[in-house]
Amino acid sequence: MQFFNQKTLVLLIPVLLAVLSYVIHRVIASIKRKRAEELFTNYHKDRIIYFSKEVNFFGQESAGRAQLRGNGSLLLTPDELHFLRWVPKKNIVIPLDNIKNIERVNSFLGKRKNSELLKVEFSNNQGEKDAAAWLLDNMQVWEQVIKDNLKE
Repeated sequence: MQFFNQKTLVLLIPVLLAVLSYVIHRVIASIKRKRAEELFTNYHKDRIIYFSKEVNFFGQESAGRAQLRGNGSLLLTPDELHFLRWVPKKNIVIPLDNIKNIERVNSFLGKRKNSELLKVEFSNNQGEKDAAAWLLDNMQVWEQVIKDNLKE
């Protein structure tokens, strides 16, 4: 009598796939939580104007088309817009004084979704024109809160 006969294997594969899926889901959830907490705890709570735990990053113009998209957390203070991509970890900090324009777009760097993206145009650390875009669940609020905090 064989333990790993064909019937056992047919039953074992879905169980192993379910366990693997569960483990991957838990690891990703843990990374999300840790990265969001890391961004949030870098600022005093009185300085945080607005925060989204999970946003979809569509890239940074200066990095070109071949860069990684990804999820991360977005935070606004009176001085800066700070994005932290979870995996691989990447920080983008945009001083509000450097923001030149905010607009809604349908695509960014050749990438699109069925929803509008929030595109932020700014001067980067080298003083060059740059832009970044995000897919946000609360687009109208983000657009308005950023505009309200820009120094005219």
